[in-house]
Amino acid sequence: VSTQSTGSSGINAEYGAEELAKRGFSVTGVDPSQDMINIATQHAAKYQGPLSLEYRCATVDEIPEQYDIVVSSEVVEHVPCLETFVAQCAQRVKPGGGIMFTTINRTMKSWLFAIMLAEHVAGIVPPGTHEYSKLVPPPALTGPIADCGFEIVEVTGLSFNTITWQWAKSSDLSINYAVTAIRAS
Repeated sequence: VSTQSTGSSGINAEYGAEELAKRGFSVTGVDPSQDMINIATQHAAKYQGPLSLEYRCATVDEIPEQYDIVVSSEVVEHVPCLETFVAQCAQRVKPGGGIMFTTINRTMKSWLFAIMLAEHVAGIVPPGTHEYSKLVPPPALTGPIADCGFEIVEVTGLSFNTITWQWAKSSDLSINYAVTAIRAS
């Protein structure tokens, strides 16, 4: 992996910005919550290897830089206006760069697993973290990305293994999925 500059919106201490930095990217992690920045900073400090990682307490529209890659993981289902947020992320991508969003689809299966099981049974995330009505079907995300001048490269399912605590690509888009796109040069 080259040391491309990467902007990551929505800090996730265990598999977000820090994981990208561990893979050799130069990462700027952005989150509007100072509490999340503090947790992510403390978590990254435990890593023994080198990390090119900077955290900023800000919203995406407050960041002036452009990046080779922008990753927004598990954020779009929480924003007040999906189209505005996608456009703000797109503005941070250099010409020829890439963008990737991960989110939760709006299906009965996602309601069962991502809300009922993850929030109310297993306690993986706090109850009330997700609202079913704000979950995002793939066309509702790919449309605004394409409207910003990006070519959709891949829409793929993501499956989470609760034993290994790892994500993997999947052909099943019914719960979590990722959209990857490239901006024209």
